[in-house]
Amino acid sequence: MRRPLFAAACLLALSACDRPKPRPTVPPPPQAAPPPGQAPGGSAAAAPEATPLSAGLKRLGPATGFYLDQVGEAVDPVNKPPAVTSSAAPLTIIGFAFDQARRAPAGGVDVVLDGTPRPATYGQPRPDVAAYFKAPALTNVGFNVSLPPGALPAGPHRIALRVIAADGAGYYETPEIAFTVR
Repeated sequence: MRRPLFAAACLLALSACDRPKPRPTVPPPPQAAPPPGQAPGGSAAAAPEATPLSAGLKRLGPATGFYLDQVGEAVDPVNKPPAVTSSAAPLTIIGFAFDQARRAPAGGVDVVLDGTPRPATYGQPRPDVAAYFKAPALTNVGFNVSLPPGALPAGPHRIALRVIAADGAGYYETPEIAFTVR
């Protein structure tokens, strides 16, 4: 008597396994925007200069939580000088930044090249940062900027970051870091 009831329960349980389970939808990773001055197909396009995020904001003080992973071909330019990159390659600037006072993601990042601020793509996943600081809120604090080959002339250059405060009330500016384009 128990055996047919047990068999029926097993069949019922197994039949439930064939039904698809609801899964959260994960958006596809964002597509990288073409470098300034280049259309999606690779052709030249007249791209207007984007307004820096720090425009009109007051400077709040010195640097906040940040790290500059790469400037062009120069990896870890802060700790491994001299930072040298080729003018023939795209100039990709990669790092992370956050509002250290609030232990929160920044309101955005401007990369300041030779005194000219340019908005960076901000909010990229950096689980390494969240793990290091033991702060899950700091997972999406990565940034990057990519300039086409030849965007900067050969010679010495300077880079700094403007990290927008989490509340958008101002920005923190990092010290300048020297690098050379050859």
